[in-house]
Amino acid sequence: MNSIIESRLAEYNVRSEEARKHALREIVQGIALYSLSVHGFFKKAVFHGGTELRLVHSLSRFSEDLDFALHVPAETFSWDGFTDSLLRTCAQYGLNVEIREPETQGSSIRRLLLVETSILERSTSGRTPFLRISLEVDIDPPPCADIETAYLDFPIPFEIGVMALSSSFALKCHALLCRSWVKGRDWFDFLWFCSRNIRPKEELLASSFDQSGPWAGMGISITPDWLKEQLSMKIGSIDWKKAQRDIAPFLSPEDRNSLSVWKADFFIHYLNRMS
Repeated sequence: MNSIIESRLAEYNVRSEEARKHALREIVQGIALYSLSVHGFFKKAVFHGGTELRLVHSLSRFSEDLDFALHVPAETFSWDGFTDSLLRTCAQYGLNVEIREPETQGSSIRRLLLVETSILERSTSGRTPFLRISLEVDIDPPPCADIETAYLDFPIPFEIGVMALSSSFALKCHALLCRSWVKGRDWFDFLWFCSRNIRPKEELLASSFDQSGPWAGMGISITPDWLKEQLSMKIGSIDWKKAQRDIAPFLSPEDRNSLSVWKADFFIHYLNRMS
């Protein structure tokens, strides 16, 4: 293993193979972000989502993918201008990465898959283990997001563009109400935003709900009371055991103990803190 990666991994003080895999994925994520930064990606796009909250704001859960949104909608966006530099940067740090670009015709999301096959320990079955990280950029994002500058320090200090927390919370609320499956990670993030008294940006809320989901094109008035009412109904419909099973693999053993309180009343308590 490359000495820089080895030193970084030691900082995590991992105690299980699962934790080691999470740490190594996060290390590869950092190297990918560094490559994108150096090659001008953040002049075009902004970083947001669970991994951004983890790396920039120390969200206490691991995350799998890297989510981005273009500053200005562009149907012609392609990952082609960044694939060679991603491969070179990963190789520089001793990573054996393959890049795959899934077909995304008809979608506003452009995906790129990084598949790393050299840093996980081989399993007893003899199969080659791999890390897979999806880079996803929304080429037609809802307008009105606020953008800020942030800094990461691995593998060396560099600059990225990120969504302001109020904008990130707005998109998270859209996902909570519009996603067709139960994703416990979304609700973990919801608690994180509420516990920090962050308010979702209303203009971005309105544009995101008008763009996609069950209220798309209806031009409804997205007020704080409307949002709380819809989230309250959603909370009442969730299978919280299912939500716990989704989030548990992304938490430390200590944090998993907190999942025992996950029930409707618990989330309503935090929802009331949004007012």
